[in-house]
Amino acid sequence: MKDQLLPLKIVCFGDSLTLGYQSPTLCSPFVETIPYGNYLQDWLGDRGRVLVHGICGETTQDMRLRFQEDVLEHLPQVAIILGGTNDLGLGINSSTIIGNLGFFYEEAQARGILPVAVTVPSLRDDVGQDVVFEKCQSLRGVTPTVERAIVLRVVLNQAIKDLSCERHIPVVDWFAETSEVGTQALAHEYSNDGLHLNTMGYRKLAELVWKQVLEGLLKKGS
Repeated sequence: MKDQLLPLKIVCFGDSLTLGYQSPTLCSPFVETIPYGNYLQDWLGDRGRVLVHGICGETTQDMRLRFQEDVLEHLPQVAIILGGTNDLGLGINSSTIIGNLGFFYEEAQARGILPVAVTVPSLRDDVGQDVVFEKCQSLRGVTPTVERAIVLRVVLNQAIKDLSCERHIPVVDWFAETSEVGTQALAHEYSNDGLHLNTMGYRKLAELVWKQVLEGLLKKGS
């Protein structure tokens, strides 16, 4: 970590979840992008600068191709790294995903940048239904397809947490904070389409990063 902490330069790096993509709804018929990095910038004010580099549809392999330009060349103090959702959707195995994420963590640390790992959020397929899961309900409350997809996310996220521990870097568990107890499906209040997060979901990630990582850095640099 670089000695000069203030002003902080932060890069938010990832796919559509970093870009803050939100699907249209009846109430909001237009596509919106509300990056969680916008909240961080508002809270930082003149104490730092937040750069958002998220591209819809990218896998972690796609992200590798632009990591140098979008992260390393900016020489930030902090890089918040979120990827893997699109990989899982394409059937890419978790070992390949974690290999790419590990590359990002290692390259950042080698340049004195603090990488912050973020777990991949959950999903659901009951969009538009008035379904309320009981807190004690098991994974049998979701379809077999979604159940399998959730299991893959749990496996990947555990690997992210294990690697973060090995590399002594912070990990923000967005999955745990936005999924329902029991089913582990993405909670209704955090998503309009069952895959992407909504304003509340992106703000939740910003709050987690702020409280678990940035507050401590700001105190250290003051």
